[in-house]
Amino acid sequence: MDDGLTDNHRRVIASGMLIVDAAAVRMLDLLEDRNSPAAMKITEGSVTESERGQIREALLQLQALIASLVPKYDLQPSRKNLRRVLASDASQIWLALEDTRPARIRGYGAMPISNAESLEADLQELLRVANRLRRLLNS
Repeated sequence: MDDGLTDNHRRVIASGMLIVDAAAVRMLDLLEDRNSPAAMKITEGSVTESERGQIREALLQLQALIASLVPKYDLQPSRKNLRRVLASDASQIWLALEDTRPARIRGYGAMPISNAESLEADLQELLRVANRLRRLLNS
């Protein structure tokens, strides 16, 4: 199909649609309470059942319209390797834990020794699990 669009045009359009689709998926997951349990993130507030239905309907319509753009503009959907995505997230977990160690955050002010020792012990336990995840995903 020669519609005058360059590969760069298609990439930009596909990137925009990827962002819109990802936001729609997050919103649908929140509405349907399909989120994985989170220890540090609490969702508050509410929408009525009527609003939920209207929002859900609009999001599904949005996704259907996005899907119709794929053949129309010859867009290439994003493809992700599950192992690589999981390994990347496991590395981010490890990095965040390392950056939270008492020795790394001392620039924010003195921490009582007992708190630093307790935090370091807790982080060591978390890091053991994070390292196990990294080994599993990098094998």
